[in-house]
Amino acid sequence: MEAFRFNSNYREQERLETGVPVLLRLVRPRDGRLLLDGFERLSPESRYRRFFAYRKDLSPIEVELFTHCDGVDHFAIGALLEREDGVEEGVGIARFVRLAKTPVAAEAAITIIDDYQGQGLGRLLLERLLWAAAERRICEMRFSVLAENKPMLSLLRKFGAAKRGHDVEAGLGVVEVVLPVLDRACEEASLA
Repeated sequence: MEAFRFNSNYREQERLETGVPVLLRLVRPRDGRLLLDGFERLSPESRYRRFFAYRKDLSPIEVELFTHCDGVDHFAIGALLEREDGVEEGVGIARFVRLAKTPVAAEAAITIIDDYQGQGLGRLLLERLLWAAAERRICEMRFSVLAENKPMLSLLRKFGAAKRGHDVEAGLGVVEVVLPVLDRACEEASLA
């Protein structure tokens, strides 16, 4: 994994459209408290958009699952604010999990704390997620998005995503959106 640009040493400073500085880095096993604190700061609507259900909390098993990423088949990148006292505050996270039956594809998701939505953080995280996916020879990202989640659908469309289906049976109005990862290795894999 160390040969990848997006590895355990990856750290990148960026600025949101509002000028707020954020640190981008991979999610680590010890980030459980950051994850829980961030979840607490999500509105009920944002929780519903992420989990397709109203969630009061995350279970210890979910926290472990979301923070123990192998960096290849399960990859997650976080966006943090670094306060002057050195304490980090999570403001966003993007992840993908490679599909076992289709190893060139992955399920992906992005979550942004409400106070930081609409400031370009989703775009920053999605760009990095796509680059990391290309490094790992993932050629297709699949997002399940509520049909009413216009900001997320708009972001994905800007990156070339196409709607694949609509889950009417579940009654949730979930749309599967497929985003190709544009990379030479993916192009070569599709030609083989």
